[in-house]
Amino acid sequence: MENMENFQHTTNEQQQHESQQTKTIIEETVPGEHYNSSPTSEETIPLKKLQVINPFKTLAPRVTQLVYWENPIYSGAVLAIGLSFLIYTAYRSLFNTFCALAFILMGTNWIYVIGRKQLQALINQKPVNPYENTLINNPWYIEREKLDKYLDITIEVVNFLLLEIQRIVLVDDPMRTIKHVGIFYVLWTFGGWISFRTLFGIGLVLSFIAPTAYQNNKTLVDDKLDQTNKFLHSHLDRGLDIARQHTGGIYKKAKSFAADKGFVSDKSSETQNTKKEE
Repeated sequence: MENMENFQHTTNEQQQHESQQTKTIIEETVPGEHYNSSPTSEETIPLKKLQVINPFKTLAPRVTQLVYWENPIYSGAVLAIGLSFLIYTAYRSLFNTFCALAFILMGTNWIYVIGRKQLQALINQKPVNPYENTLINNPWYIEREKLDKYLDITIEVVNFLLLEIQRIVLVDDPMRTIKHVGIFYVLWTFGGWISFRTLFGIGLVLSFIAPTAYQNNKTLVDDKLDQTNKFLHSHLDRGLDIARQHTGGIYKKAKSFAADKGFVSDKSSETQNTKKEE
């Protein structure tokens, strides 16, 4: 009996000792009240703006080759097709054109298939659709993997455009925003005089002419652009200073007016009155 009591006493002591050890381990591993995971004011982590990879980087070399006429035949063909499309859509409707082409192509193809089947029946052959192999081996559909790839590319393009629009609209870079303001003002002004199709045609022609003209007169154009940027920077800084001065004066006037009317308490006048009383 004494041995059993001693054994139970020792097991109880071991269990208490193990529970104390587990408590100390938990206190060491689990952060308590003394541990603050949030950064202090001296160790604040600066917030970074979201960056998205530019999906148009791969297109930049091709566009450069196109507008700089590195392959004159290809560039001329693209320019001719673009202008022809604009001229055609000025006199013809795209919807009517699509319906007419669909009617002609499907009608001609129907006549071809039915005529061939009738000819096969006349010469005692089994009528077979001439496009049977194409219908079986080359169906028109998009595979799931390719669809996921196209969706990923579309999402990347949309996200990049949304971030760029947000930074322009919310004035992340004042000079960049003012440039876009000027561009939209010019487009708005010209849009009141000429149609969008004509404006697009002028832009298409200029996109093929301006790069080569800039390359031939690069020094002169760079000097003019540098002078324009300095002029815009100086006037923008001056305008911001004037705006700060005017807004500061308006704030002081509004504060003094509110203090005179008793809407708010003027601390400076109160301190002066207390000094006079003393």
